[in-house]
Amino acid sequence: MRWLGCTMMSPRAAAKLMHNLACDLCGGGQTEIFAVKHDLQYLRCCGCGFVFSDTSSFDFAAFNKQIIEDLRDTHVGKLASPRHLKAYRALLKRFERYRQTGRFLEIGCSTGSFLSHVRSAGWQEFGVEPVESSALHGIEQLGLNIHIGTLDTAVLDVGSFDVAYSNAVIEHLEHPADVIDEAFKVLRPGGLFFADTVNLESYTWRFLGPRWKLFDPRMHLSLFSPATLRAYCEKSGFKVLRIETHGVRFHATRADQPRGFARVLDELRKAPYSWAARHNLKGDNITVYAEKPS
Repeated sequence: MRWLGCTMMSPRAAAKLMHNLACDLCGGGQTEIFAVKHDLQYLRCCGCGFVFSDTSSFDFAAFNKQIIEDLRDTHVGKLASPRHLKAYRALLKRFERYRQTGRFLEIGCSTGSFLSHVRSAGWQEFGVEPVESSALHGIEQLGLNIHIGTLDTAVLDVGSFDVAYSNAVIEHLEHPADVIDEAFKVLRPGGLFFADTVNLESYTWRFLGPRWKLFDPRMHLSLFSPATLRAYCEKSGFKVLRIETHGVRFHATRADQPRGFARVLDELRKAPYSWAARHNLKGDNITVYAEKPS
């Protein structure tokens, strides 16, 4: 991992970074190299601290599309997974209090596993998915209402949705502000924006650093902290109700995890961190609940 301080940047390094886009969060143009992985740079904005991938020298769209297509069967399997079903039911119970129009938007709905449960709960579902093969599964196999494309091309009615939901999506975006702004636009006053993403200010980052599987500038173009995720929501006009975190990892991938009794000891060692992460915002997943003001 390589570091470059904002105030210590050499003229040569500054010139090298001039081609990068301004920070999507604050618009600042001064950045530092936060880390290098897979020969690609993560940059950190010197103004607000937001961390994002240098998108000047890699076909990120093609890489993300291939990754999602490779995981298609995994996403399809979530539909009948008892573990996911339990999580889906808990989420839908939380969203019930926002039901007025009965319209529910999932941003980045993949193959439609969660969206199918949304429909079964009596919501009028609408999904947006840019990867055609994933979207077509939801449309053709599950009969879901899914737009193949991005949120800005979906042409949705302003103020018409009760909930705009995004899970493991905004970290893949070069410009998260555009999607969060669109979510604000299509939600009714009092509607809920929910997003779950990777937490850079987590115990997992502290333990693993760049070895962490989810720290990947080829596919996770934007890396959030609780502070920058809150700032994104507030910049779009949302009132942040709460931010939660959960999850701690000691190992970069599942293949690295110990087996048998060693796994039990590993889980016991992790338990205090897992408990603390739910109280100090150091879990490796961040969830934000934000309302559009009435």
